[in-house]
Amino acid sequence: MENFLHIAAVWLHVLGIALFVGPQFFLAFAWVPASRRIEDLPTRVAAMRTITTRFGWIGGIGLLLILIGGSYLIADWRDYHNIDGGAFLDYRYGVIFVIKMVLLVVMIMLVGLHMFVVGPSQVDAMEEQARGDDVPPIRLRRLRITSMALSISGLIVTLIIMGFGVSLGAAEYSIQRF
Repeated sequence: MENFLHIAAVWLHVLGIALFVGPQFFLAFAWVPASRRIEDLPTRVAAMRTITTRFGWIGGIGLLLILIGGSYLIADWRDYHNIDGGAFLDYRYGVIFVIKMVLLVVMIMLVGLHMFVVGPSQVDAMEEQARGDDVPPIRLRRLRITSMALSISGLIVTLIIMGFGVSLGAAEYSIQRF
């Protein structure tokens, strides 16, 4: 039963990562370039709002699954690896985990700032422009650049977190005392 729970937790964790990371790649490399070809601005903005809202839900579910699976994995790490003694940070595993969690907080801040502040401001400005309101081009440009910087930074930090996660799974490496 213990192995089943561990396998289920790893599966949930990986599924959550796929649900969170996959849409980031889709938005960055498929949607954004393709959306520029939609000449009708109201249609482009409506599609953008729909896609980004659905990304938010899918990404949120992914983060929830990451949290559920990861919580079990970190709670069970000593039993799974048959470790009896030593402090958490005496092992490479503990140090890697702490770095991973710090990066997770940074990533959540970047993604949250993008999802709840910059992204909606950008879509709102595009909607204003689609209605014919006078939107200064510099405002749209700044929002677009900030949005891209947050998206790319969030994706890079996410990929680094994944690398740390993979190293945690390599027991020969991570279950070593300092």
